[in-house]
Amino acid sequence: MDVGLEIPVFGASAASRVVQLGASRIELNAAGSYPAGGLTPSLEDLRRIASINVPIRIMIRPRGPLPQSSARDFVYSDQEFEEMEVAIQSFKRTGWLNKERGDGFVFGILKEDPPTSKESSAQLRRCWVDKERCSRLVTAAQPFKTVFHRAFDEIVSCDDEGQDISERDAWKIGLSDLAICGFDAILTSGGLGNAIQNVALLESIVTRAEGFNIEIIAGGGIRRHNVKEISQHLKLKERKISGFVHSACLSSVGSEDIDVEEVEAILSQLDRHHLILSITAV
Repeated sequence: MDVGLEIPVFGASAASRVVQLGASRIELNAAGSYPAGGLTPSLEDLRRIASINVPIRIMIRPRGPLPQSSARDFVYSDQEFEEMEVAIQSFKRTGWLNKERGDGFVFGILKEDPPTSKESSAQLRRCWVDKERCSRLVTAAQPFKTVFHRAFDEIVSCDDEGQDISERDAWKIGLSDLAICGFDAILTSGGLGNAIQNVALLESIVTRAEGFNIEIIAGGGIRRHNVKEISQHLKLKERKISGFVHSACLSSVGSEDIDVEEVEAILSQLDRHHLILSITAV
């Protein structure tokens, strides 16, 4: 089985370019939102790339991390949740998404343990999948695919790093919760930081996820110099569920321009043949 390359892009122009270069799938984010970790794109962005030949996964994220250092990302207010639900419905109403192509949505919502009187104001509490809200968004997204993004890494980080991988339970509970919600895939680096740093736990996550029929998309710091090592360690070519790696392939820090050489080098490391696809994007 070939290992696919999923590239997050920030605006319609970049999307067209990476498909030309040979990306297997794109994650569509709003232009200019890379510093925030990717935000919900515009309907116009989707319209401009609606005829491409690879699956489009649309980020549904109303904001990036809050400026307060003690606030956890991916914990949203009622108003923000409503914005996410409305955004999914709006994209579906356009008629530009294609179920057969494999299109879908990318989102993640967490909830934290209730505060205790003993914790400090700067202490982050344990977090879990917000099953009620996530289930509502999965239902709203049907019949399209749904991906729980790197909010999963926040859950993984709740476990003590000193524990043996087999003894950690937060990620196992999180994975089970996501299966109950009905997610098709999870984008994760196996914890906070980069995938190569967490490759041992990431391998356990990939293996366990197969039992739930959930695809794990390995992401986080994946570049030409480590993509082959990660792919081989995770045995992505041998998996029953399609194996994907996720890399932004940006040309420089602070830029949202695609590094053509980086894309080609990653595809080469994955032993993928270069393929030019016909695109209509206006």
